[in-house]
Amino acid sequence: MPDATSFELPEFTRSLRAFAAIASLGNPDHDRWFAPLLAARTSAARVQGIEGYVAAFDAARLRKALLDALTQMATVRFKKSAPDRRALEALLEELCEPAFTALVGVENAARGLRPDSNLTPTDAPTAWTAAVQSLFDAADRSWSAMLTALRDYPVKGARPRDRDRDRGGDAATALLLVLALGGASIRAEAQHVTLRVAGVRADSLRAKGFDVVGIENGTPLVVVDAAERARMQSLGYSASERPVAGVSSQRGLALQLTSTRIYRSYDDPQRGIRAFIDSLARVNTRVSVDTVGRSYEGRPMLAVKIGAKGDSPTRPNVLFMAAYHAREWAATEMALRLITYLATAPSSNARVDSLLQSRDIWIIPVANPDGYQYTFTADRLWRKTRSPQAGGAFGVDMNRNHRSNWGLDNVGSSNEPFSEVYRGISPASEIEVRNIESFHAAHPPVVALSYHTFAGLILFPPGSTSGPLSADLPVYRTLAGVNLRSAVIDHLPGSVRSFYSPNTSWTLYPTNGEYNDWAARQYGTIGFTPEISSGYALNGYYGFEFPDDEAQLAQLFQDNLPFALDVIESARDPLGYASPTTFGRASRVTLESVSPDIRVTVPSAAAPTTTLSAPTPLSFRLDTTAGGKYTRRLIASAGGRPKVLTVASGGFTSTFSVLLANGAEKDEAGWTATRFTVDSSSVVAGKYSWTTTGAGDLKSPVITMPADVDTVSIMFWNKYDGSGFSENPYGRVLLSSDGGATFVPVLRVQGAAPVWYPERATVGGVKGKKLVVEFAPNGLNWNLDEIAVVAHTATVAVPVGNGTVLKPSENPVRRGIVYFTWPFATPAGDLQAFEFSGHAVWKTTVTNGGIIGWDIAAAGLPNGVYVVVARSGGKTVRLKLFVVRDGR
Repeated sequence: MPDATSFELPEFTRSLRAFAAIASLGNPDHDRWFAPLLAARTSAARVQGIEGYVAAFDAARLRKALLDALTQMATVRFKKSAPDRRALEALLEELCEPAFTALVGVENAARGLRPDSNLTPTDAPTAWTAAVQSLFDAADRSWSAMLTALRDYPVKGARPRDRDRDRGGDAATALLLVLALGGASIRAEAQHVTLRVAGVRADSLRAKGFDVVGIENGTPLVVVDAAERARMQSLGYSASERPVAGVSSQRGLALQLTSTRIYRSYDDPQRGIRAFIDSLARVNTRVSVDTVGRSYEGRPMLAVKIGAKGDSPTRPNVLFMAAYHAREWAATEMALRLITYLATAPSSNARVDSLLQSRDIWIIPVANPDGYQYTFTADRLWRKTRSPQAGGAFGVDMNRNHRSNWGLDNVGSSNEPFSEVYRGISPASEIEVRNIESFHAAHPPVVALSYHTFAGLILFPPGSTSGPLSADLPVYRTLAGVNLRSAVIDHLPGSVRSFYSPNTSWTLYPTNGEYNDWAARQYGTIGFTPEISSGYALNGYYGFEFPDDEAQLAQLFQDNLPFALDVIESARDPLGYASPTTFGRASRVTLESVSPDIRVTVPSAAAPTTTLSAPTPLSFRLDTTAGGKYTRRLIASAGGRPKVLTVASGGFTSTFSVLLANGAEKDEAGWTATRFTVDSSSVVAGKYSWTTTGAGDLKSPVITMPADVDTVSIMFWNKYDGSGFSENPYGRVLLSSDGGATFVPVLRVQGAAPVWYPERATVGGVKGKKLVVEFAPNGLNWNLDEIAVVAHTATVAVPVGNGTVLKPSENPVRRGIVYFTWPFATPAGDLQAFEFSGHAVWKTTVTNGGIIGWDIAAAGLPNGVYVVVARSGGKTVRLKLFVVRDGR
């Protein structure tokens, strides 16, 4: 575009006659018609340069907004008569033809600003400005024509100055006029606040398009602006403001946020985000800065690359993002601290140094720069983008605007422009979302993290509908962990969480048009949404307003750093990665269910040639709805619970034996139920299931383990009525290995699961033990069905060594003995194991190669990380081995 940095946007409304006439003031139709143009002018005033101005006056968006305004004018007059409504719309469109013709002129003038245009750098902006002025003039003439015509179609029952006042009425009118006349102040009632809404369920509020951000003692917390608060009152909901610790509830016009000690606005020329990143790039050779495009108001969307300057197909891409939602400052601070940590880590930090050399690491610290800057100048709790929308609304929820499952329903997003979860007029309608999607096409990330606040969660796909599980679930759980061993432990003083709960996204609430679902479907990206911080500290609730405090922000970063480093490291091989934080590693074969159908995940490459037998061969189908780049889910019917199941996949064979099963049926004796009752209203298979209202326990009979079985899986189907916003209530699965004398937890479920889905826990070190399984709710309304205890009875086949890789029979190790294939062509050498601290715990001399076993159970070694080293003929091969024999 032409260089027009000194070009100033003129005021377009001064020449208008009908715009501010007495007859127009207080008229809601006037506000509807002029709101899109005034919003575009306001947006343009916040940027400098012709490129930002043109983005603000996007002709396609304005055309859609003006047509929507005409539709609203007709709808409020003929709510029950579609023919009359269409006739009035047609009349209004005809009267407004001058405005729509002028929009074509704006579109053509914008083309003249392209680099290949024949217009000079001076003439092009002048022509475009003239076209926009013509648009305002034509809109003014159109309004005069409509004002006369609409007098013949009064709104029944409306008072002259209160006619169909919706979503803000006088406040919206006054605000639009202030903005139109160039005022810089923002009315106090435009501020967002957090409310407690008593007597209504959170899911009911979400179904109405409200932004539910938490639940306190059963009472939902909702963030609203004045218009949404008025709508809430019109629905009869009782709400009171939720105070925020250390923050005055009377921000209003006195909002002053430039004095923050740690947090940075986007535009501040001394210490803003842009200034900070530019200064870091000037002095640090590890840092390079690019943009993924410009925002609606023309701000560059900065993408920081740490490490090698260029791209390389040998280096997998890893992406971190923050501030999809503008108000989440702590998320941006996490991203900035990660940039600084990676950029300034000393070369002696071998792990970071290796990652910087072998990965392309990208960090977008502010995905929504316009909204983010707005939170520093006008409204601290603003969430959306800042593009003008129908009816005078502003902004779209970027995390409801991606192309995957966009607009699936009005629960996971809203079609109401004033809603905080408004999804936009079409998929990827927001320029910020299109920029991010284009970046993915150029740099497809293997793994991605999109930082949000607050809830204390690690969410992963899918998220649009309750119930489904990703076929890549073994990979997600390797990195994020499980509730008994999460990737993020919360050490913040006063936090109401001890760990971030890792879970499928819908267990918080369903969303559609969300980033992780889109990235997984489009590129197979393993994507996470860490909802960092719990929202509470020693002095109470802070919600999105995480304290501007160095010590607390530093602790927040340290809590989340191990997960971030694991994500970067895993990008080389997500399926084969073993996490030093969660001790997790995806099994080659994961049995998820034996009834009512058999569900198994196997590596994607091996799925087409996998065979299932129970004991005769079974036909199966691929779960095409679950995605899966690294593993695929196979679903088969055995016509009942199988006694033995064999899975042959990719040269490995796994055999499973069902030791015990229970579905609450009348002929299944031996289980002890305390406050668990039999339910026939909702089942997975058979006629009955188990149910409890938050207390009691359900215990299996004693299971004596065979001498050749050291590992079992406890699998079951369940649903429960909990909260994704809290660690309570929850349900635990406990296991006794001494016949019921003592129990240890092996699984914990929490969140909201309104439909049945399968869960499982795998436990090693049970050879010859007497097992008892217990289900124990802690306030959780819990339904259980098709419980099975399944033995892993066969040794997994180990491929022949290739001279470079030391391959164990399993990693992590859950059995008592682990077997290694000798990796060298020469048959002699030695094999040793060391604690991670370097202390030797095992050594054996190898004379004939082959398979070498290490009896971990006999040595009495604790769970943990060990380094196994094989040496032969001057060659050395190392392996990091994870031992998790107690299932934790």
